[in-house]
Amino acid sequence: MSVYPCNVSFTRYFVSGNLNGLTHEDKMGFISWEDACKWAATVTESPKVNYVVTEMTNLETGEWETF
Repeated sequence: MSVYPCNVSFTRYFVSGNLNGLTHEDKMGFISWEDACKWAATVTESPKVNYVVTEMTNLETGEWETF
């Protein structure tokens, strides 16, 4: 059982570095779906991060978002 009330699955697409052009699916926990979406949008817009989040799914509710 997770300590986070909102567990998500997300796909990241690498735009630079050794993994450039590859996608990777990962899971992470957040306090809320809104916090997860804010995190994904911030990461995707940051020039300091070598990947963008392309989509994310709330594993409890099935809610889905693209970025």
